[in-house]
Amino acid sequence: MRDLWDTRVAEGRGFVTKPKKLASSGIKRLIERAIWAQGLRKKLQNGKKRHPFSAIHCYRKWFKTRCEIAGMRPINIEKLLSHSIGISNSYYRPTENELLEDYLKVSDLLQIDKQSQLQNELHQYQQKNEEESYIIKGKLQERDEEIKSLKQKHEADMKSFEDRMESKFQQLLLKINIEKLNPL
Repeated sequence: MRDLWDTRVAEGRGFVTKPKKLASSGIKRLIERAIWAQGLRKKLQNGKKRHPFSAIHCYRKWFKTRCEIAGMRPINIEKLLSHSIGISNSYYRPTENELLEDYLKVSDLLQIDKQSQLQNELHQYQQKNEEESYIIKGKLQERDEEIKSLKQKHEADMKSFEDRMESKFQQLLLKINIEKLNPL
């Protein structure tokens, strides 16, 4: 598109310093030129009146299809396309915020550039990773506490065992000393 931009515009009109609003017919003309330049559109054969696809209308069809696939309310799709919605035209008056909320639900599917979608997926994976890390840290902390309590129990058991052994040993020494003192 940018390669097709005519830079030979008369000075003072259409430059950044003096912007000129581009009408829908101008956008259509730019897209048609780009389609011809890419070789996507050829000269019509004798007797044919239409090309296989419309230069601009195909974007409206694509928009409608993507919105329907994504689950946007059909009446809002028609409203955004400026189609007549029958008797509802008189009664259905969604606010701009309602239309925007419905549109934002499908905005990722409407993008040709997948960067936003990939960023969302990356964010979801990062969030999932953080949640899993939190769970793992919690389980590790539980294990550390369990190991600590087992060590304390083991130390207490060993101390108790040592005390009992010491007591038994002292009793044995007393018996041995008493027997040596009292020969029968």
